[in-house]
Amino acid sequence: MLHARHFCFSAFFLLLVFCVSALLSVSVFLPVVSIAQLGGGGTELLLTPFLENKSSISCPNISAQEFLNSYGMLKNGSEFTLKVILTPTNYSKEIGKTELYLHSYFIDKGIEPSIWVNGENIGYHNPFEMNPETDKKVEVILSAKAPEVSKRTPITLLKIVQETSKEKYLVVNITKNVSSPLIERALAEIEKAKSEIKKAKKIINETGSEEASNYLQTAELHLRNAENAYNEGRPAEAHEEAKNAIESARLACERASAARSFASMLKFVALAVVVVIAVVAVLLLLLKRQRERGKLG
Repeated sequence: MLHARHFCFSAFFLLLVFCVSALLSVSVFLPVVSIAQLGGGGTELLLTPFLENKSSISCPNISAQEFLNSYGMLKNGSEFTLKVILTPTNYSKEIGKTELYLHSYFIDKGIEPSIWVNGENIGYHNPFEMNPETDKKVEVILSAKAPEVSKRTPITLLKIVQETSKEKYLVVNITKNVSSPLIERALAEIEKAKSEIKKAKKIINETGSEEASNYLQTAELHLRNAENAYNEGRPAEAHEEAKNAIESARLACERASAARSFASMLKFVALAVVVVIAVVAVLLLLLKRQRERGKLG
C-alpha cells in the first residue's frame, strides 16, 4: 500500500513538473507584444511605414530664433512657423485612401494649420483624407504664438496620426518646451547651487567645522526657497534665491577649507614640537654623557 501511494505521489509530482516546464517553454517562445505596439488607447503607436516626413521651425524674431537655436525651445510669447512635409512611400493600392488626424495644443486653442497638397492650399481639414496615388506632397503649416509661461512648459506643436483600413500609425509627434531666458538662468543657477552645496558637504564632512555647517544650512534654505519659487512660477525670485544659495555654499566651502588648513597647521606644529623636544632630549643626553666622561677623565 505504501509503495502504491509513493508511486502515485511520484507520478503526480513528475506530471506537475512537466506541466510547469511546458508552460515556461511556451512563455519563452511566445512573442511579447506590448499595448504600445498594438497602438492601444493612450499609448504610443508604431511609426508609419507609408509616409516620410521632414519638419522645420522658424521664428521671425531674431532673439526668438537665437533662443530656439541655443536651447532648442520656443521663447515664451514669440511667433513661430512649423512646417511638416509628408511624402508617400512603400505605397500599394491595397492600402487605399488614408486619413490623417491632426492634434495640437494650438488646434485645441482654435488656431488651425493650413494644408497644402501638391503646392495648392486646400485649407484645414481634420481628418484630412489623403490619396497617396495622387497626393505626392502634403505640407502642414502651423503659424502661431508660443504661450506666455512662468516656468519651462512642454507643449505638443503637432501630432499626426495616420489611419488606414487596417491600422493606426504615428506619422510625427513634434513637442517643444516653451521657456524664457530668465527661466533658463534660474534653472542654471539652481543646478549650480546644488553642485556648490554638494562640494561644501564633502569638505565639511572632512573637517566638521561648525561655522561652515551654519553657512551650509543657510545655503540649503536658499536652495529650497529657489525651488519653491520656480515651481510656483516666480523665476526672478528663484534666480535671486539660487544666487544666494551659491554664495552661502561658497562661504561654507571657504570656512571648511580654512578649518581644514588650520587643522593641518596644528598637526604640523604638533609634529614640529615633538621633533624639537626629541632634538632637545638628544642634546641634553649628549651633554650629560660628555660631562660624565669629563669627570672620569
